Amino acid sequence: MKKFILLALLLICPGVARPQDVPPQWRWHTFETVHFRVTFAPGLEELARHAAGRAEAAYQVLSQELLHAPRGTIDLLVTDHTDFSNGFATPLPSNRIVVYAAPPVDDPALAFHNDWLELVLVHELTHILHLDHVAGLGAALRALFGRVPAPWPFFPALATPTWSIEGLATYYESRVTGAGRVNGSYHDMVLRTAVLEGAFDGIDRASGSSPVWPGGQRPYVYGSLFLDYLAGTHGPEVHQKLVQRAAGALIPPPLAFDRVARRATGRSFSASWRAWRALLEERYNRLADSLRAHGLTPSERLAGGGRYTLHPRFAPDSRQLAFVAENGRDDPATIVLDAATGQRRRLARRNGFASELGPASWLPDGETLVTAQFEIARTYELYSDLYLLGPGGGRRLTRGLRLAEPDVAPDGRRVAAVQSHRGRTRPVVYDIVSGTVQPLREYAEGENWSLPRWSPGGTRVAIGRWRSGGEYDVVLLDTLGALLRELTHDRAIDAAPAWSPDGRYLLFSSDRSGIPNLFAAAVDQTPAPEQPAGAPGAEPPLYQVSNVLTGAFYAEVSRDGRWIYFVGYHADGFHLERMPFDPASWREPAPLRPALALREKAVTAQSEKEAAAPEEAAASEAAGVSRPATPPPPEPSPRPYTPWPTLLPRFWLPLYSQEPALGGVYGALTAGQDLVQRHTYTLWAALAPREDRLEGGLAYQYSGFGNPLLALEVSRTWSGRLRSLPDTSTARQLRSEDEASLSARFLRRRWRSSTSLTVAAERVTERDLLLGTSRYRLADPRDDLAGIAARLAYATARSHAFSISREDGISLALGGRRRWDLEPSATHDRSYS
Repeated sequence: MKKFILLALLLICPGVARPQDVPPQWRWHTFETVHFRVTFAPGLEELARHAAGRAEAAYQVLSQELLHAPRGTIDLLVTDHTDFSNGFATPLPSNRIVVYAAPPVDDPALAFHNDWLELVLVHELTHILHLDHVAGLGAALRALFGRVPAPWPFFPALATPTWSIEGLATYYESRVTGAGRVNGSYHDMVLRTAVLEGAFDGIDRASGSSPVWPGGQRPYVYGSLFLDYLAGTHGPEVHQKLVQRAAGALIPPPLAFDRVARRATGRSFSASWRAWRALLEERYNRLADSLRAHGLTPSERLAGGGRYTLHPRFAPDSRQLAFVAENGRDDPATIVLDAATGQRRRLARRNGFASELGPASWLPDGETLVTAQFEIARTYELYSDLYLLGPGGGRRLTRGLRLAEPDVAPDGRRVAAVQSHRGRTRPVVYDIVSGTVQPLREYAEGENWSLPRWSPGGTRVAIGRWRSGGEYDVVLLDTLGALLRELTHDRAIDAAPAWSPDGRYLLFSSDRSGIPNLFAAAVDQTPAPEQPAGAPGAEPPLYQVSNVLTGAFYAEVSRDGRWIYFVGYHADGFHLERMPFDPASWREPAPLRPALALREKAVTAQSEKEAAAPEEAAASEAAGVSRPATPPPPEPSPRPYTPWPTLLPRFWLPLYSQEPALGGVYGALTAGQDLVQRHTYTLWAALAPREDRLEGGLAYQYSGFGNPLLALEVSRTWSGRLRSLPDTSTARQLRSEDEASLSARFLRRRWRSSTSLTVAAERVTERDLLLGTSRYRLADPRDDLAGIAARLAYATARSHAFSISREDGISLALGGRRRWDLEPSATHDRSYS
């Protein structure tokens, strides 16, 4: 039975999405709203209440637009233990959403949002409604067995293609908020480029985990825009029909997913995909012809590249160019390019996820750079800090300051950076000599910052500023943080500024026309006297620098003023390219897309509600969704977190095995884990009625200390076999095995290594019974053993996108066990007497 239980656990666990570990030892707090139980990390109450309001508003809309929400309370956890943006949702063991507070200001795929928490909560709540939905046979089985962690028939949506799962959530994040990835430029750029460069994926590849670009983004990009096409073709209600058909399918969705589409739309997914592709090819080829007619910007693609090649930065001598790259075969690294010869050298590997990699900025010596990278702290926390990179290796500058995106001032001492704290960011100046941090702006609600750049004279800082409502603009600050000027004023993603060497122009990327291109503002020209700096009408003259078919990002002008190096997007990812720096060739900027213009925010008698939240009114208009007003923040005072509401078992799984000497063995298994993963357990019990033997066990782990992890296992199992006796008769020999063990596992996690030490103590008692004979007995029917064990493990091996196994490192483990016989005088003889 014990082997069967292990097999059962393996069978029910694959495919269950679980959020990344949060610090279980933190002093979490909880409050409840109408539909949510909100748990938040220390210091995040204000943010958690904002998230609760957004979650309730999303609940109302999605319950009308998609499906009736599942019964019961949905758990929402808001955490700030990491400096990258993400969110997770799982229906197992109960409906749970985890949101990372860090906003995705510098991520071009996620930057188009009115409110990060609104965007991520609509996305994750869509997952909950979708993945929890069940009908027919699955509903009946779930009513009997509970929330068994298995796909069809218990959670049929878990068995559908990834593009349908992530695509649906991404589609609704845009439909409900009016922003998001379907309405943004990044997903459109990926598909447009794939069509124009002959790399468009078929539906059979849209869910794959292939490392071939666009890699893990593929289900989001293809899925969301394909489902948007289906909504445009069959009406928005088509998604409700598709989800309901899949939820009640008698044939597992992986075997007949096209059948779901035929019943809901009269057409298979495969046929619709082909029609969608034909439509995209017509649309994008027509657009390409139009762009070519206006003249494309010629550029030189430098050797290598693909996947992620980001943030070019010139050294003071204008000869060396540093950038960050991730090719899927090695660790991300800072690469240095000799601009004259084209030769590259790998300066240092970088800690970080590919899409989160920031720039490396040169010190005046032309040999050393300042960069930021992630490191794990206290086992669970993942924060960004500053490091020095140079010929002699690397050196950490800060610890726990959560600084990113550094840019070194001309004096070589001041470093402009972005600091994160409790879901907000602010621009700061770090002093390399004194190690102090001076804020340029304070943390403010609804305001975040990205990618600061010093002016050539070191007197101004250009920086991207995001504000509530989706205003993402480039602004100028002085060295004390005062706002000097707004260079743009709209909802386009205007980001990643870079100065010309003479300080006359400020280049940046913008998707104002729908295609990310490079633009330049003439910052040497002052606004008219009646238009003070910073006023919406005071923007300096704007020029369009590039006109590309795909996308252009992260401009950098060479110190001699001859070249613009930039990152160009192509079907295999981002490449380093360059074009001449020639202001005479720049053109009038493309018109701003109407959806990106700012709405009037004046309060009127009839629109007081809309004026209180203008970004919500704008989003509703763009999305075509009737959005209810966000409810007021909940009033209940938070209480200390208790694990019981999420720890109670939510399912049971029947167990059965046939043992030769025991006959049929019947039992049940359950398991559970609380929201912050402080407690995890598996509990099982079984009965062999013929022999009236009961067995069972408990495996429990406690993580409330953070480090170490404590584990307790206790069990009694029965086994048996038929034995031939000396007189040629047979008897049943039964063996019970009582086991108890207690272990402590000490962890030391770092980005590049992992070390663990596990120590354990155990007690084992074995008893043998001989049944079916009165003539014979066992000479020694009992063993009592006690033991200790230890295991030390160390690993630096890692895997990359194209890896087939872990590589580029070592994995070592050393373990030992010592057992003592508590009955040394026993014969340990299993013979008969």
